[in-house]
Amino acid sequence: MSLDIPFASEPLIYLKRQLKRVPAAVRLARLCKAAVRRAPCYAMRIVGTILYPVFGDRGPLRGYHDSTSDYLRSGCGQYVALTQQADAMVPPDLFQPNLFVAVVPGARVLSESGAVIAPDHRLLADVSWAGDKAESEPWAHPALRRFELPPIQHVGGRVAIINSIQAGNYYHWMFDILPRLGLLQRSGLTADRYIISATTGFQRDTLKLLGLSDDRLSSPDAGTHIRADELVIPSLSGPVFSLSPQQHACAYLRSAFLQKDRYREPHRAIYITRGDATHRRVINEAEICDDVAALGFEVVSLSGVPFSRQVEMFAEARIIVGPHGAGFTNAVFCDPGTVLIEFMPTGRVIDCFERLARIGRLTYHSLICAEIDTDGRPVTNDHVVDRSALRDLIARYV
Repeated sequence: MSLDIPFASEPLIYLKRQLKRVPAAVRLARLCKAAVRRAPCYAMRIVGTILYPVFGDRGPLRGYHDSTSDYLRSGCGQYVALTQQADAMVPPDLFQPNLFVAVVPGARVLSESGAVIAPDHRLLADVSWAGDKAESEPWAHPALRRFELPPIQHVGGRVAIINSIQAGNYYHWMFDILPRLGLLQRSGLTADRYIISATTGFQRDTLKLLGLSDDRLSSPDAGTHIRADELVIPSLSGPVFSLSPQQHACAYLRSAFLQKDRYREPHRAIYITRGDATHRRVINEAEICDDVAALGFEVVSLSGVPFSRQVEMFAEARIIVGPHGAGFTNAVFCDPGTVLIEFMPTGRVIDCFERLARIGRLTYHSLICAEIDTDGRPVTNDHVVDRSALRDLIARYV
């Protein structure tokens, strides 16, 4: 008789493998991991509650409310529920975001991410995204780990918080932040001022086209801590890192920026280059550019191109080809039937632009490309496009 006994150097590995076969042990391990991850939040909540009578609104937060509607059941304010705009041509998602606009007297905005703090010194979690996962993790929000908050600036009147995380990223600016202005518009509520970033070229361009003058804008930064007479809080457009973009966001962007009478019928073939990027580049792009140019494509870099020109370019496109990147955000302005062909390295397969194509009734294809490991992070890896496969795919439409 022989016994399968692990070597003395591997007892923990052996034990872990055996425990994974026990469902109760797996559930217990997950609960323990969750408790460890959330322990700092629980500890700070206790500290914040104890210190609140001494330090007031500059001290540690006292925890968080899961939702703005929960807070308003016990506090004063206004809540306007909104419905997802339906399009009979687009199949509805199983996920439907909870859309609303709330008005909370005396609420505060913290930092450039637009975190919202209720008058009872607790975070409003559903309008304060935390983390970079598919779901927000309010217990991990940086605001809940601060022992001291910045000095408070009081702003009179009605102030709308529009900013959220990733405001400097074009994709998130368009699909997560600007649509909050659309929700505010739909609610019928108004604001005297807006807390929203207005530092980059695309931010200033889009806000100008929306008619928001500089004197009504406040760009938040790391030291921002603003209390408003009344804080107007549009809900987040939807999950920031999953199930994005949302249908209502696309409808708002098209209504806000498309001027149909100024564009020609879709006729342009466009290749978007990332040749000036520092990561996720196409290694054999010179050859790819030669191939597509021979088929009548324009090879364009979107860096530095004014926003209105980008809208025009995509509104007039009949086929768009290029590597995965924020430039494909502009496909929201394409006519139904426009063809999108997107390159992605094997370690960065993501469906956001496929989802956008489905909402806009575009024809979408992805080419999964062999990646070149540049720094060990698949999100940034350069890649090589199969020229033959690309030519065959383009040949269906050109």
